[in-house]
Formats: sequence, structure tokens, C-alpha cells
Amino acid sequence: MRLLGSALSASRKLKSSLGSASARTSVNDFHISASEPETQFHEIKDKESGKTRRLAYQKLSGPRTHGLIYIPGFMAHKGGGKAVALHSFCQKYGFPYLRYDPSGLGESEGVSLTDTKFSLWLEDAKEMLLKVTDSPQIVICSSMGCWLTSYLVQMHPEKVAGILMLAPAVNFHVRYEKVLRSQLPPKLLKKYEEGGTVPLFAPDYGEFPLSKGVFDEMKKFALNMEHNTVPVSVPVRIIHGVKDKDVDYTESLPLLNTLGTEDVQLTYLKHAGHTLTDEESLEVIYDAILRLASEVGKKARL
Repeated sequence: MRLLGSALSASRKLKSSLGSASARTSVNDFHISASEPETQFHEIKDKESGKTRRLAYQKLSGPRTHGLIYIPGFMAHKGGGKAVALHSFCQKYGFPYLRYDPSGLGESEGVSLTDTKFSLWLEDAKEMLLKVTDSPQIVICSSMGCWLTSYLVQMHPEKVAGILMLAPAVNFHVRYEKVLRSQLPPKLLKKYEEGGTVPLFAPDYGEFPLSKGVFDEMKKFALNMEHNTVPVSVPVRIIHGVKDKDVDYTESLPLLNTLGTEDVQLTYLKHAGHTLTDEESLEVIYDAILRLASEVGKKARL
């Protein structure tokens, strides 16, 4: 576990050295792609209703063996700060990269925001990983995306080469439902209890609709945090901001015990909040990816 205060200058030096080493082993020169990939759609047919939903995504090509897939957090999509920043990073460093809009969000079609739910987001992530990416991926997951990834790596370990968790929000439904209940006046609370949709307001993200059914379904996916609950054999890196107001940074500690691999590193950023989109946090994220890619590449060559 590391606590990083002012890490910017050190991370820049590290990025320079990692970049040189990575260039020698993976590509002759870093791949610079100036073109913006077009938005494409992946169709998923719902087994129960028979309806089809279309997930919007952007896929970037690159010469590296292991690509990156970004699994967004709660109510987040491919247009979020980290997803966009990683696009530029991957263009510069030659990583194939996939980012997408989960059901009900962004440009995705076929499901409204009021009807989407955790199980759909899990299926979305699985479909993107299995059917839209190519080689085993380094999964970059944010907030709730880390919860989804904990299931993905169990369902399809062959498709996951490494994991970078950013401000993990595993089992966050308990806290969010308490916050929602505390915000609702009596009439809306009654509507919520009867299964209606009500608004949750988050200061940093605005307002979005939620229902009791969404939280009830999340309970079915609650992750058991006991020792080695998540069998994972790939390296896992975790970055969490100490000033995170949405998910307390201490909630990342239990993951060290829950993840089945010994190859887990937890880094705390003293200055950072939940989004990790400030320049210094992004520098640390980039360095973590380059390190992870180097380690994964060495293992693949053994």
C-alpha cells in the first residue's frame, strides 16, 4: 500500500522510463493516432423480453498486444472524464482501447434510464469484453465498474490480463439507498416504497432517477468480502483518493483480502477525490497502466 502526496514530478520521470522500456519491447515508436473513431453499436437481444438494445461504443486500434477496456461507474458512460482522457493516452501509447455507453446511458438505445439496472450493466460489460475486444484485456474500471469487474474476472478469466481499479465502489447500494431515503420528503418516500421512480441528487453529478427495484436487484449481486472470495490470478492495481466523498478510501482495504491473488497493490492519493480526473491523478493512472502493461507483457512472453 502506498500513500502518494505530491507525486507528479516523480510520475513524469517514471512515465519517461517506462515509455522507453515499453517501446523497446512492444513497438518501435509510440503509436500516434490523430483520427477519432466513429461511434458504433453492438446489439444485445434480451432473452426474456425479446427486445434488442444497442450499446454505443468507440474502438481505437493500436499495435500493442493487450488492449484496454474501460468499465464505467454508476450512471457514467464513454463521455466521462477518465474515459476521454484514456482515449488520448491510448492514442499516444499505442494501446487498442474500447469505451462504451451502458444501457440507458449516453448514445445507447433500447432501454430508458428509468428501466436500466445492475444486471443489464453486467451483461453490457460482458458483451463488450467478449464480443467487441480482441485479445485478453487490461480492464480499467471505475467506481461501480470495479464491482462489475469482480464478476467479469470470475466469469471469463481468459479475457482478463490485468485489472486497474479506480476508487472501487463495491456493494455501494447500501450507502446510496440510505442517502436517497434521507433526501426524500414523505410523499416521494411513499412513492419509492411502492416501487415508483424518484430522483437522487448527488452534488458532483446532478440528479438521476432511481427506484427500489434497482437497489433490490443490486442486493442479489452483493459481493461477499470474505478471504479469497474473488478468484483472480492476474495482477490487480487499486488507486483511491483519500478525499473521496462518495466512497471512503478505507473501503478499498477489504479488497486486499477479498481478491484471490497476492499480486495486489493499493495506492492512496492524499490530494484526490472520487473522480480522479485531475492532472496529478491522471498521471498516476497512466503510470500504473504502463507498469501493468509491462508486467502483463513479460508474463505473456514466458
